[in-house]
Amino acid sequence: MKKFCLIFLAALICSAAVFSGSFAASAQGGDIRAAQRPESGIVEGFYGKPWTEEERRAMLDFLGTHGMNLYVYAPKDDPYHREKWREPYPLHEVLALQRLAAEARAAGVEIVFAVSPGLDLRFSGWAGKADEQALLRKLETVHALGIERFAIFFDDIEHKDGRAQALFLNRVNEEIRTRRLSEKPLLVVPTEYFLRDMKDGSRAKTYTHEFAAHLQSDICVLFTGSEVVPEGISADDMTEAERLYGRPLGVWWNYPVTDYLPGKLALGPVQGLDGAVAAHAPVFLMNPMEKPYLSRIALATGAAWLEAPSSYDAQAAWQSALHEQYGDLAADMERFAEHSRRMEMDWAHTGAMDAPELKEEMAAFWQKTERGESAEREAASIRQEFQRLQHAAEHLEAKLPAEIRAECLPQLQLLGLYAEAGETVLAMVKARSEGSFTRETALYQKLKDVPVDWQEKEEPRLSEEVLAAFIKKAKAWHEMWPPTGETSDFDHD
Repeated sequence: MKKFCLIFLAALICSAAVFSGSFAASAQGGDIRAAQRPESGIVEGFYGKPWTEEERRAMLDFLGTHGMNLYVYAPKDDPYHREKWREPYPLHEVLALQRLAAEARAAGVEIVFAVSPGLDLRFSGWAGKADEQALLRKLETVHALGIERFAIFFDDIEHKDGRAQALFLNRVNEEIRTRRLSEKPLLVVPTEYFLRDMKDGSRAKTYTHEFAAHLQSDICVLFTGSEVVPEGISADDMTEAERLYGRPLGVWWNYPVTDYLPGKLALGPVQGLDGAVAAHAPVFLMNPMEKPYLSRIALATGAAWLEAPSSYDAQAAWQSALHEQYGDLAADMERFAEHSRRMEMDWAHTGAMDAPELKEEMAAFWQKTERGESAEREAASIRQEFQRLQHAAEHLEAKLPAEIRAECLPQLQLLGLYAEAGETVLAMVKARSEGSFTRETALYQKLKDVPVDWQEKEEPRLSEEVLAAFIKKAKAWHEMWPPTGETSDFDHD
């Protein structure tokens, strides 16, 4: 045992030295990229309605066209993937998987079939053996359909026995090899799958330590970065992940997924990823939205980042993706999408800021207004943008392909409502400056029912810190300093 520990420690030290050296070399300049580009693609791993067969087929074509080669099948709300993982798929779903595998081969994409057994998996005794065989039977069935790569996920569960999970995975991995089900690395997600949850200070938590220490070296572990939904992944994050596991880790990138805030669409670019991520992660997977067609905006930018990480320009890649996917509608789509990029809540912070230039202009407008200065120049510019947004919302609602319009109609309608309300705000402020107090009050009444606060995460939302904040500010401004006196000129525009 002592000899084994010494050998294991030496291996870890060598691995860390090689990994750190390669990071140092990449930081000295030149194009930071992998000697061999990481395997890349998507993981259909969101909570919500799983995609249809048609939607998956379209996504396979998209991935192949954009140089990505992996499609991980892992929809959380597929009962046979998670809650009913022991049960075989119904015949119609088996046939659908078979067709999907054939279509994937034609597109140059590999299907990875995932199972999430952790909710009730048993690890020991007769019951443990029975569960192991149930999982292997499911993998054998799927293999017969033409799928030759697998993943097992232990994320989002309460059970945290790292040693038991690792030994289970080792046995399954060995059986996959013995039964000739796959020659590709098994992909796994541990229960502690982001850095802040993996360690206490500089020390690995018990679960992560046990899981990493016992897991076979040919199994590929995925992590999400410093948090579940972080701003980005740095070279330091990659170094720390490797230190904890003694091996490079693959990446599960949680953008553009929105299952934690489904009322908002993530229509911005992939950003915040250090070139070292592409240079050293063996696998890079993006988790898309429940909405497959709108997910393509961000996914296309991810493909561009993978192509040239060190020269990647997120804004340019985003605009290129919009032009590629929307053609004559690209300008209108850009106006819409600019207000639906940032994903922000108490534990999630990611994505480009919504409409930063307009936000700055609005701040200048309010600064002058509250000082009693003329803000007509800012108002005129903002008014023009509101008009453009109104036109974009109407044009997109009329001209978008039906499948895309269905994915974003509530948000498009909200954009039009916000644009109209924004013009009302400008008119209300102008009425105050002209002493048209009755008119100001009448305009305020038009704003009262415009939704700028949300009670449920499913409620449609966009531009929380820009358009919604502008309207919310106007309401508060009127309520804090209500007009007094009689109308001096009700006919002012």
